Amino acid sequence: MRLGFFVLLSLALLSCKEKLTGLQIIEKSIEAHGGIESWRKIKQLSFDKETTLFNEDSSVELRTEQFQLFQFGTKLFGKIEWQNNGNNISIMYDGEKISKSINDSVVDSKSELEKASNAFWAVYYVACKPFDLIDENADLLLVGETDLEGKRCYVVDVLYKNDTAESDRWSYIIDAETFKVVANKVVLKDHTSWVENLTFDTSTPLIFNAHRKSYRLNEAGEKTYLRAEYFYKNFKVEHITQ
Repeated sequence: MRLGFFVLLSLALLSCKEKLTGLQIIEKSIEAHGGIESWRKIKQLSFDKETTLFNEDSSVELRTEQFQLFQFGTKLFGKIEWQNNGNNISIMYDGEKISKSINDSVVDSKSELEKASNAFWAVYYVACKPFDLIDENADLLLVGETDLEGKRCYVVDVLYKNDTAESDRWSYIIDAETFKVVANKVVLKDHTSWVENLTFDTSTPLIFNAHRKSYRLNEAGEKTYLRAEYFYKNFKVEHITQ
C-alpha cells in the first residue's frame, strides 16, 4: 500500500509539474537566460553579428558583419553599422524616427527608409528575446511539446493583439529541462523559417545567442535548405548603477 501511495504521489507531482502555462514557461526561460531584473537594469547593449546567406545550392549569396547597439531609457536609441562593397552603412533610431546613411550621406528615399525601418526592428526584436516576451499586448500560448534531438521541448506561440493576417508568427521552442530557447519557428508572408540556437554566449550576466542556423521549411514542415548562419560575439552590457 505504501508503494502504491508513493507511485500515485509521484504521478500526481509529475502531472502538476507538466501543467505549466505558456506564461510560466516563458518566465522560467527568462530566468534561465539571466533573469528579468538584470534585463531591466540594462542601460546599453552592444555586440557584433556575422551573417552568411546561402542559396539553395549551398553557395554563399552574401556575408556581412554588423555592429549593433541599443540604449535603453525613457526612449530607445539604436544603431546598426556595417560595410558593403567598400561603403560604410548606418541605420539609426533616435527614439522617434529611423534614418539611414551611406558614407555619411543621408538617404532620403522613402522605400529605402522603409527597408531600413524593417531591418532595424527585426534585429531589435531578436536582440530582446526572450526578455520582453511578457507584454500586456502579447498572449503566450502553450500549443504542445516536441522532441528536438532527443530533448523534450515546449512549444509556445506568441500572439500580439495588433497582429494582422500579414504579421510574422513566432513560435518559441524551449528546452523542458534547462528552459533555454533552443529554436524558433517563424511564419512569414512568403516562407516559413526554422531557426536553431546552437550555442549561447555567457560572457555577461545575461545569456544571449552565440551561433544560430536558419532553415527554410516546405509546406510539410520539413527542412529544405540552410538559408542563413549567424554568429554573435563581443557582447557588452552596461547596467544602471543606481
